Amino acid sequence: MENNDSLAIYIHFPYCKSRCPYCDFFRELLPKNFDEKLLIERYHQNFSYLGELLGNRPVHSIFFGGGTPSLLSADAVQQILDDAARYFTICDDAEISLEANPNTFDRDKFVGFHKAGINRLSLGVQALNEAGLRFLGRTHTLGDAKRAMELGMQTFEKFSIDLIYARPEQTWRNWKAELDCALSFGLKHISLYQLSIEEGTTFARKKIEPMSDEDAIALYDNTISYLRERGFERYEVSNFAKDENNQSVHNLVYWQGGDYIGIGEGAHGRFIHQGKIYASTNGKQLEVLTPEERAEELLLMGLRV
Repeated sequence: MENNDSLAIYIHFPYCKSRCPYCDFFRELLPKNFDEKLLIERYHQNFSYLGELLGNRPVHSIFFGGGTPSLLSADAVQQILDDAARYFTICDDAEISLEANPNTFDRDKFVGFHKAGINRLSLGVQALNEAGLRFLGRTHTLGDAKRAMELGMQTFEKFSIDLIYARPEQTWRNWKAELDCALSFGLKHISLYQLSIEEGTTFARKKIEPMSDEDAIALYDNTISYLRERGFERYEVSNFAKDENNQSVHNLVYWQGGDYIGIGEGAHGRFIHQGKIYASTNGKQLEVLTPEERAEELLLMGLRV
């Protein structure tokens, strides 16, 4: 084994059931004739290439992101994890995460994800009132979100939800009500993202005006204080956890400059190999980073914490 340094794996699922008007991530609508086996084969090609390149390095985190990876079947998730284990050593205590949306909620599927090896679920709730869900273009209801949250808490060792704040005309009173609803489920981790209007999105084309910086800062400061009173500490700009054990292992790899590989179309990686620092895209495309480029990345990512 050439390099014994621990590694994280990011697996990108590039499809969603619908397009959210604020989203500028790489994704497409799920094709009607979606071929899950073909996608698994493309993942396999990436695993084979990077596994042979890097050797049997230990893996302490695997993250299924997207897109909406909960559109995968539980059997597919199991096959992908088995493939990862062929080329890398998955540590016994590895954090294995999957992002899910309430509009893909199915009790048997979520239980199947857990049986396949997923031990951390991140649920993209985004809002906890019907008006907020409509504004954000979400296709699930508040009831869908609550049912998915309840099962998530019951099923997975680690469970987190995402919410979006600083929506136009959002008040602290309304936002606090959403936070209270979220915390009533017993969460130990929560991710809170400020709404930004990104170029090329539906919101940008509709000229949606974001909340003023002053109001957004006030909302953020109130949120930090309110969550701290309830036992949550901010360990990254947008992430709050009850304790260190409930922090996201995978995301800390990014922010602290650890090695990770990206599997799938649209996936990125950063890793050291034979003394050089590589940036990877789409699994097989490699580029050597200069020390200056790497220093800039480490500085920018470090600011997150």
